[in-house]
Amino acid sequence: MNKMMKWVDAIRTITAPFGDPIGEIENEEVECVMVAESTVRGIMNPEVKLKFHELSQVRVFAEMLRSSEEIEDVEIEVVPDFDLLLQFKGGEHERYQLWLGQPDHPSVITEFERTDVVWRLPEHSTNQLIDALGLDK
Repeated sequence: MNKMMKWVDAIRTITAPFGDPIGEIENEEVECVMVAESTVRGIMNPEVKLKFHELSQVRVFAEMLRSSEEIEDVEIEVVPDFDLLLQFKGGEHERYQLWLGQPDHPSVITEFERTDVVWRLPEHSTNQLIDALGLDK
């Protein structure tokens, strides 16, 4: 057993510069993201167009939430671009509507359960979302 632990430690030492993808997957709370084209504000479109399960894909949406900032006194009257369903570990989920900005410009989201609150996404999040959704072509 002691010999095996030395071997495991040696592998960890060799692979440490490459990060810990298993630990990253375990630490990321978002497991799956489903995306639909929005049709009406405040109503989730059940017709899912894209599903993301891989860490690199769901990380974009997790970062979207982490980097968002609440903004006040904003009313949006146009239909959102996308409906998002984020599935978290433990089976919890959150639903958002996304107004995707142009490259290098902010975007905004609202949570379905709190449509009175608007969250601003920074330019880098917009760019990452454009890439993840395959809209950069």
